[in-house]
Amino acid sequence: MPTFYVDPSAAGPGDGSLSNPFQSWTGVAWAPGNTYLQKRGTTYAGVFRLGASGTRAARITVGAYYRDDGSDDPAQPRPVILLPGSPVTPQEGGSIAVAGQERDFITYRDLDIRNPALPEASDVAIIWLGNGCVFENIALTSNCAGVYMYQKNEVTVAGCVLDVVSCDPAYANHGILVAGNTGVDDIQLRGNTVVHRGGGSALSHCIRCETYAGAATLTRLLVRENRISPPPGVTYNANRGAIGIYLVNGVAARLERNTVTGMLSGIFVGSGERNRISNNDCSTNMNFGIHVTGFATSFLIEGNSCNHNGGASSPNFYGRGIELSSAAGPGAVAGHTIRFNTCWFNVNYGGPLDNGTEGVGIGLDDGVVRCAVYWNHVANNQGNGIQLYGGGAPGSIPDTGGHTIAGNLLDTNCTYSVLNRRSGGTAPSPFYAHIQLAYIYGSRTLITNNVFAGPTRGGVHVGDTSSNVVVVNNVYWGTPYPVAAANRDEGRWRMQLNQSPH
Repeated sequence: MPTFYVDPSAAGPGDGSLSNPFQSWTGVAWAPGNTYLQKRGTTYAGVFRLGASGTRAARITVGAYYRDDGSDDPAQPRPVILLPGSPVTPQEGGSIAVAGQERDFITYRDLDIRNPALPEASDVAIIWLGNGCVFENIALTSNCAGVYMYQKNEVTVAGCVLDVVSCDPAYANHGILVAGNTGVDDIQLRGNTVVHRGGGSALSHCIRCETYAGAATLTRLLVRENRISPPPGVTYNANRGAIGIYLVNGVAARLERNTVTGMLSGIFVGSGERNRISNNDCSTNMNFGIHVTGFATSFLIEGNSCNHNGGASSPNFYGRGIELSSAAGPGAVAGHTIRFNTCWFNVNYGGPLDNGTEGVGIGLDDGVVRCAVYWNHVANNQGNGIQLYGGGAPGSIPDTGGHTIAGNLLDTNCTYSVLNRRSGGTAPSPFYAHIQLAYIYGSRTLITNNVFAGPTRGGVHVGDTSSNVVVVNNVYWGTPYPVAAANRDEGRWRMQLNQSPH
């Protein structure tokens, strides 16, 4: 298949040959199987629109070359494609492709694509990708949105740097959007950097993946090794509602090794089943490191770092490392495994109760049931290390238990939490405990073999609103503090002597 060359610095319009390249992309004749390359170090300014799709057997490739023999040198600057800004509309060439104009089976590679002056509206993206597309090693600049896929399959976005969302707060735009009304399959988002400039509405997220129909799902979704943040030097995004990675209705989706800082929450997952959230760094966010809600079952949440979330710079939020909430209804969030995570130094500032029950390491709230929480390291959180809250409505939630909390190391939690701190209060919170339970009842909850360290005054606090809770064989290590009569002082170690459950 032939290769055609584009060099905007060439003397004449050209014929696309290496010796006489096209001067403009408007002179290109598009056909499946062809390769089209722009010379590195050059800038093309104008409309850039593909006139054909590729096929599965004959892809179209758009990329870069550098040397006189047509070979490339990746060390040289990417070729720049500068799209016309406002008042040119996206449909007239302000974007490469808009919804309904997507091209299938295209590989875009090694380009610098810019439009910092798109006419502002919601979901105005530089490019809408078609089925079977690859978009890799692209630098993309947009005042609105970056890369969109709607009802598309087999698409990869990899190794790109997206500088996006500086638009008016009236409009919702995202760095990367994956969406559909029916099932969407085999989307890979790998190794991208998304810099969110703080514009857009509260719904303007960095990576947003969702289906718009309850029965539709995202299958074989991979979101791996992406880096998400505000611009360099900005601790918290100016858009106080923007989420790093947002996923709704994933099935066996993998969210792995991503780093998210400075957003409202690092990773938000609303509904889905069997999703894996592993080895992500979701630290220094305004609200939660990882947040799971909606109708969500059987997730594996492991190996994540969720530290330093919340704080005085985020005055309206709770500040928690990992938060699961079954606010959608009894049993809506159930059957999750939470293990090998670190949840350190999470701080409440603006939660609804300024009493120590926020700034939590791991929270299972609002009727979450049947979760296994084990082998986590939870330390130095302003509130409880692990908190279980059944929702406070026994009549409407029949079962809030069934948890196993085992083998966790909890150190120095809830030691600097005071009542009414924001209004100048100094009285210590009454909720001093590494593990706190309220309104947990129904299926048996087992709390066992955890290690408690540091000056925290309480190990496990089971309130009067909870029942069918077994606390056994936990170990107290370090600074002595009061424990229940059922425990025996053994120097530096304090071990509970409750009978083992049968």
